[in-house]
Amino acid sequence: MNKKTKRLLGRNEFYVAAIIIVLALIIQVISGQFIAINNLVDLARAIIVNAIYALCGLLAFVSTGADVSFPMIAGMTTYIIFKVAEVTALPAFVLVAMALAIGALCGCINGFFIVKYHFNSLIVTLSTSAICYGIAFGALKGVRIDVPDAFKAFSKWNLFTVRSGITGLGAKMHGAILIMILLYVLAYLVLRHTMVGRSIYAIGGDEISARRAGIQVDKVRFGVFVVNGMIAVIGGLCYACMCKNCSPMEYYGGENIVIAAIVLGGVRLTGGHGTLLGCLLGTFLLSMVSNSLTLIGVSVYWQNVFIGLIIVIGASISAIQAKRSLKASKELGKEAA
Repeated sequence: MNKKTKRLLGRNEFYVAAIIIVLALIIQVISGQFIAINNLVDLARAIIVNAIYALCGLLAFVSTGADVSFPMIAGMTTYIIFKVAEVTALPAFVLVAMALAIGALCGCINGFFIVKYHFNSLIVTLSTSAICYGIAFGALKGVRIDVPDAFKAFSKWNLFTVRSGITGLGAKMHGAILIMILLYVLAYLVLRHTMVGRSIYAIGGDEISARRAGIQVDKVRFGVFVVNGMIAVIGGLCYACMCKNCSPMEYYGGENIVIAAIVLGGVRLTGGHGTLLGCLLGTFLLSMVSNSLTLIGVSVYWQNVFIGLIIVIGASISAIQAKRSLKASKELGKEAA
């Protein structure tokens, strides 16, 4: 077995892709509906928002630690912007700029306490999530509101519509998928081809070595949370426009499936390791399972049980991989000595 084959077999992405293929064949045999064109379009549409959120999870876990605030930052900010749009005649681009500013502010709050006072990122982002929840439901009441006129054009932006020749059911592909693709292209360019991207991985891999190498660890960490806040808002606006309404409650708890997806895709909870491809594959697999369990009549509550098990199994695999990497590094160090 050559080195390339060993490297491929050692990557989570290979196994997730293999599971997707096998599961697709099984579900097709059971239901006969999986490869229907409308179902495939529905699956692609279903991953848009979670794939955007997965970028937040990837950046946070790879560089600093947990970030569980992004769903409620998205929910609160989207609700605020829709409320503003109801009582003003501001154009969509101004409202989007305001939303990005609010998201960045929330990210600044996270980054400030984590970088300045070295608080645990999980505790800080849980607190931010709780504050956003309180604002959305306490100060703003949080009742469902329809998409305002400023965003109606975007909410109706469908790239194409397909109809299954077997069932006759139709499915529309929302234009938000282009935004998701653009974000992933930008993330790829930054993470693979810039010093900032290399710094993000270096900090998560070994913070002490990163500081010795001259990387401005605090600035990079602070920047990650600011960017996360802005990405979260983009995902929140896309979700509301795709649903044609906004209810903050629908954002609550959204971090669970995202964390499960990125861990499944190979992001290590200990930091320093994770890929964009893994995030996409993990997100697709969970959406596929949820869709498929629905097709064969399994309760949504059992779907939540599955997600919980995925988090536990993924975290265990991540811990095992981290121990193996540490052991391999020690062995290399002994050989070099």
